[in-house]
Amino acid sequence: DRLGIPLIEITTSPCMHTPEKVQKTAAQIGMILRSTAKVKRGLGTIRQDINISIKNGNRVEIKGVQELDLIAEVVRREVHRQVTLLEIRDELIKRGASVEKTPVDVTSLFTGSKSRVLKSAKMILAVRLNRFAGLVGREIQPGRRLGSEMSDYARKCGVGGLFHTDELPAYGVTEEEVINLKKALDASPDDCVVIVADRPERCHCAMQQIIRRAELAFDGVLKETRKMLEGGSTAYMRPLPGAARMYPETDVLPVRVTPKRFAAIEIPEMIGDTISRYMKEFGLDREVARQMAYSERREAFEEVIAAGIKPALAERAFNSTLIELSREGAQVHRIADDDIKRVLEFISTGKIAKEALSPILTAMAEGKTPEEACEAAAPRISEEELKEIISRIVAGRTDFIKERGSAATGPIMGVVMKEVRGSVDGKIVNQILREAISQVLKNS
Repeated sequence: DRLGIPLIEITTSPCMHTPEKVQKTAAQIGMILRSTAKVKRGLGTIRQDINISIKNGNRVEIKGVQELDLIAEVVRREVHRQVTLLEIRDELIKRGASVEKTPVDVTSLFTGSKSRVLKSAKMILAVRLNRFAGLVGREIQPGRRLGSEMSDYARKCGVGGLFHTDELPAYGVTEEEVINLKKALDASPDDCVVIVADRPERCHCAMQQIIRRAELAFDGVLKETRKMLEGGSTAYMRPLPGAARMYPETDVLPVRVTPKRFAAIEIPEMIGDTISRYMKEFGLDREVARQMAYSERREAFEEVIAAGIKPALAERAFNSTLIELSREGAQVHRIADDDIKRVLEFISTGKIAKEALSPILTAMAEGKTPEEACEAAAPRISEEELKEIISRIVAGRTDFIKERGSAATGPIMGVVMKEVRGSVDGKIVNQILREAISQVLKNS
């Protein structure tokens, strides 16, 4: 591109026959690219141009679909649009419909209109579409109708849109104005009248586009390039370019990939294989393994495990705890991988307890260094201080301990851990607590 970043275009054959298959294929291509660790990531770095066609239709290209999760919905809506356009075509032919070629100036009919658009317009033109009634207003996608397709064409001339009698009276246009409009154009109940309001030059241009699109309705699905709208519907951009526009790159010579060169390429581990490996070697469940395999922190995660950190703790540090904190509003993107490694080093050497991981990461998200975060979030307490805390808590729950026996350990453990807040390792807490409870039971 203009910044000197290489652009890669990947094409597929027309072998996908369901919306879900299209989305799954896009996800697979994305997974392969991410596995190389050599592509930019984030919204806008990868765009899918989706080509869709159905039986008795034409190829339609939808440009720049960036959100993977919307691909299936985009395909579903476009297929529905094309099916409906074919149904409208068949109905128009069945009715013997036709399009008037000459628009009529109806500006004088709306001089006192309550419609702000019509009242302020310099000119209002109208055209009669014979036997189109009910079809211009027919929904072809959620929130879009055949009239929307006509409006897309009209907007190329600078107008804001159009009105048609399938949707009137509405938008400040009264029933009386609709009756007068139909009378002025000698429209029957089977006809639809389309009006456009703006400056004269824009009105004439837009009306010719509306007439053109109405005539094209007899062709069903048109060869078009379309843009995606919010939610997954699409709008007309331009006619689909022909083969004449497809030409080789003129600035860069082709590169021949020889068998020798291809054999020398080091194929990276695919993310799908990484997920399976994480499940097998590290004991992660599938969803957690998937999150970790797709994470930008994956390399650091594997490095700390190789250095002796347990996989479960490494995953918490580089993935699940960060996700939880992010949902709470913490700026976890500010935490560097090396700083997380430093915290894990403190845990492995016993300087802090692993239970303090969450508050430490929270402090680091606020800008503190690992050392500052550990001091603020998890000040260490001595074993003597811990014994005093446990003795106090146990002394206040002797009846509960006598009633539950050793089963009281779990509930009381929670009380102790809440008070020490990660300042001491849970294993040490559990050991001293069991000894204290055992002593109470022994003396009872």
